Amino acid sequence: MGQGLWRVARNQQLQQEGYSEQGYLSREQSRRMAASSISNTSHRKQVQGGIDIYHLLKTRKSKEQEGFINLEMLPPELSFTILSYLNATDLCLASCVWQDLANDELLWQGLCKSTWGHCSIYNKNPPVGFSFRKLYMQLDEGSLTFNANPDEVSEELEYL
Repeated sequence: MGQGLWRVARNQQLQQEGYSEQGYLSREQSRRMAASSISNTSHRKQVQGGIDIYHLLKTRKSKEQEGFINLEMLPPELSFTILSYLNATDLCLASCVWQDLANDELLWQGLCKSTWGHCSIYNKNPPVGFSFRKLYMQLDEGSLTFNANPDEVSEELEYL
């Protein structure tokens, strides 16, 4: 599933940039050849901030047939930053593959705040066991159906 997410996002990006598939492939092959010649002439490991760049690039080369880097191989801060750019649908799909990373409450809290900035829950300490992911799903469902039945409001929505 993660492979499909990466491919769909990359294909959309290529369409927006106006690249043809063959033109992209030739550019990608040129970059790969240049990168391999650089890595062959210089076998130095570049360490920045404790991250072994050489190891990540080597891992990337071994994963090129699959077309993506596994987020679990990246430092948690970088993985978290990548996932923070996803919308709710993509984050749900990513959570099928990277459960621990994509189910992080901070990601869902950020999505809630960016989508529904007017909720009073942001100004209070949420109760123990409160889930911003669950709140997002309920608010999203309510906004899609426009069927707000006050008798069926959950406890989390009553809290707001």
